Amino acid sequence: MSPSCRTICWAVCLATLSGPSVAEDRCKLYPTGSVIEYSYELVGPDACLAFCEQTEGCVAWSYTPHTFNPKTAPGECRLLPDDGTREDHTRDFCGRLGG
Repeated sequence: MSPSCRTICWAVCLATLSGPSVAEDRCKLYPTGSVIEYSYELVGPDACLAFCEQTEGCVAWSYTPHTFNPKTAPGECRLLPDDGTREDHTRDFCGRLGG
């Protein structure tokens, strides 16, 4: 087995063990510390999740859809360095990497 094939196999195994990352609806995560980054350019919770997966140190995320506030259009994505505090929310989406 070539070294590159072994690397790919390990990456697939580790990704499988960590579990899927999915968006949960009707929830909002508030940071227990600081926010890694805010984005007001992303559309939808799947884009926010993908942004978290690509950002070093991101453990969890929360997405608020467009609220007709020009400062937060088309939505607000918050990337968190910790699990944050979860609250039920009628419009928002949230998730934690690895499940």
